[in-house]
Order: sequence, then C-alpha cells, then structure tokens
Amino acid sequence: MKVEVQELGSCERRLEIEVAPESVQKELDQAYRELAKRVSIRGFRKGKIPRAVLERYHRSSVEDEVMQKLIPDSFQQAVKDQGLRAVGQPKLDDINLDEAKALRFTATVEVLPELNLQTSSGWDLTKEVRVVTEADVERELQELQNRHVSLVAIEEDRPVQEGDYVLINFEGFRDGQPVQGSKTENYALVVGAKSVVESVDRGLVGMRKGEVREIPVQFPETYQNRAMAGQEVTFRVTVNEIKERVLPALNDEFAKEAGGVDTFAELQAKIRQSQEAVAEREARRALHEVIVSRLIEANPFELPPGMIEAETDTLVEDLQRQLRPQQGSDAPLQITEEIRQQLRGQAITRIKRELLIDELAKREGLTVDDADVEAELKRLAERTDQRLEYIRRQMEQAGALGSIRHNLLADKVLDFVAARCTVTEVSKPAEPEPSPTEA
Repeated sequence: MKVEVQELGSCERRLEIEVAPESVQKELDQAYRELAKRVSIRGFRKGKIPRAVLERYHRSSVEDEVMQKLIPDSFQQAVKDQGLRAVGQPKLDDINLDEAKALRFTATVEVLPELNLQTSSGWDLTKEVRVVTEADVERELQELQNRHVSLVAIEEDRPVQEGDYVLINFEGFRDGQPVQGSKTENYALVVGAKSVVESVDRGLVGMRKGEVREIPVQFPETYQNRAMAGQEVTFRVTVNEIKERVLPALNDEFAKEAGGVDTFAELQAKIRQSQEAVAEREARRALHEVIVSRLIEANPFELPPGMIEAETDTLVEDLQRQLRPQQGSDAPLQITEEIRQQLRGQAITRIKRELLIDELAKREGLTVDDADVEAELKRLAERTDQRLEYIRRQMEQAGALGSIRHNLLADKVLDFVAARCTVTEVSKPAEPEPSPTEA
C-alpha cells in the first residue's frame, strides 16, 4: 500500500492511498467464491458457476462490496502507519478501481495536534483550604440526628403541626369533576418539608385525625405536569394518621448507634475529621483546576473543529437532559446560540485538559494500576459506610471502573505538577451563616 500525506493545517491531513492490485485481487477472489455459494444462475449448478459468468452478472456489486471493505481497512492501516491520531470520520474523494485492479482514493481527516509542552511546572500557586467550624460539625450532627428520628403516634387529640409526619388521602377536582390520576391514598409526608405543593402543605396545619378539608391550588403556567399547568384544582384531603418526629438525644448512646464510636465526644471528633477530609479534597480539586488553567495558558495549541463541535453537542445534550424534568416534556429544549457558545468554551477546556493530562502522563511515565483502583474503592467504601464488595459490584455494574481509573490518572498527573510548583497553603474563612431574612 502506498500512502502520501499532505498537511492542510495543524489539525487536518489529506491522505492519498493506493491499495496494491494483488491485495485487491485477493479480496475479489474471496468475494466471488462467497458469491458462487449463494447465487443461482440458470444453466449452472449452485457453487459451480464460472468466474467469468459471475463477473458478467455481478461485477459492479462485487467491486462495490470489496471497496466498502478495503477503503476503511486501508485508511485505518494508513493512519496507523503514519502515526496520525485521527478524530472523526474521513471525507473520501477520488475513489477509483482501475483496470489493473489498483484501488486509489483520497481521505481528508482531522487529526489531533502534536503537543510540544513548553511549560508544565514552576508556578507559584495558592491552595485554599476551607476552615471547618463548630457550626459545620453541629450542622452534620443535626443531619445525623434527623436521619435517626423516631416516629411516635400522638396520644392527645391535637391538630397537625409543622414537622409532623402524616398519612393522608387526597384527590384533585376541577370544575367539580375528579382529575384523572390525582387520587392517592396513605401518602406519607413531613408537614413543612415542601414535598407537596405549598398550598396543600400549608393547608394541612391545624387539621385533625379523620378530618376532611378542601384546599384550592392554583398551579402556575410553568408547572411541570402540563395537564395541571395554569389550572385551578381543589384537593380533597383526609388526614389518616399523625405522628411526631422525635429526635434522639445527643449522647454516648446515640454515638454508638449512629456513629459506631463509644462516646459523643468521639463522634464529634469523627465528624470534624470527616469534614476536614472533605475540605482537603475540595482544596485539592480547586488547585488542580488552577493547574489545568495554567497548563492551557502556557501551552497553546489548536483543536480539530469537528472535535470541538462534537464535544459541544454532548454538553448541549447533557444540559437538555438536566432541564427536561423542569419543562415537563420529552421534547428537546431549545438552546440559544449564546448558551451554545458558552458550552463551546467549556468543550474546548475539557478537550485540552484531557490531551494535556494524557501527554504529561506519557512523558513522565505515570500510570494507574489495579492496586490504585482497589485503594480508591476502599476509600469510597469508608466514606460512604458501605462494604467494599458492595461498592466494587456497584461500580462494575455501572461500568464506572474505567472512569475511576481515568480520574485517578488525572489526579496523579496534576499532583505530580503541583509537587513541582511552589504551593502556599492558606486557610479559607468559613462562609457566614445566612441571616433569617436571607434563608
């Protein structure tokens, strides 16, 4: 096979490829042998049809079949032989199979640029680590306390209060007629948690067990259920049961049950240690992003336009998927050109980030092995209080092990760069608590 490469730009190549007649003839011979086994021509036994007869009836289709096989195969081989990193599909031109059975064609394809890293270390960087406060520890304690709440049926005949756990029946009516699909029985909710529309949530306060109340609701035009959007619906609500949410006392017994430690002081220390580990991971992640920005700025290079557009399309689809539940429709959300341009900038950064990290990993011989992946799974299991075997099985079933390996390599590369910079660690003040008017 003969290949001539013409550089059309830093990210585009034109390949003129010629496949030798003997290679083409070999494929033609095979194609005609296969054809003889499956076609029938009057006057000849199946499988015994002469080649000349097959060529008379089927030459065009056989040659097309052979070219459909040889062109992509020879293109891929040419790209490999020339050491090109092609992206996307090639544009094929000037396809010709001559009388001597030599196959010639040209393929224009986008390629990844050659990266010649000029600067990848030596910067003065600041690592900001968030300060863990008593308020942070207290907030997590409260969340832990809420996760271990007990539900106790109230003894006295009192009305529903905010914070109560209730079981209700409800059904919606519009113009006196039941709204299809709106009837629900024994629906559980915490009053005030806004798990139902606000009017119903507020309307439950003051009701007693067994009481029936009609609560009007005006749904906004933007409501996600299009059948109710802009409509006024009256909900007939019945309270079946009222329970109080009783928080456990914050003591040594709670520490043993909820935290797996012997004393409440140990639980507080464990929570602080966990919070500080989170703050350290956040600071490391932020430092890594600063390093990526420095790498991109210090090592400019072009990207294939098609690659940028493909990554932008992926980000657009991700955004549409995220926003779809909010619009209450499966129809694709229209993305403005301004938003697309913003996503395009993100796409360029993502691609350059991956290419620079891969190049640094190759240059410095940095790799991730199975032991690294296993250690990360163990850390994940410890952070989530799950068994290692369960975490491993979940990751395998989700096909996430490749992503874990990829992220570990990125972290290893960026840690390598950070170690060759001057990093000053500073404390990042805790964000002020919102005032009651801001909450």
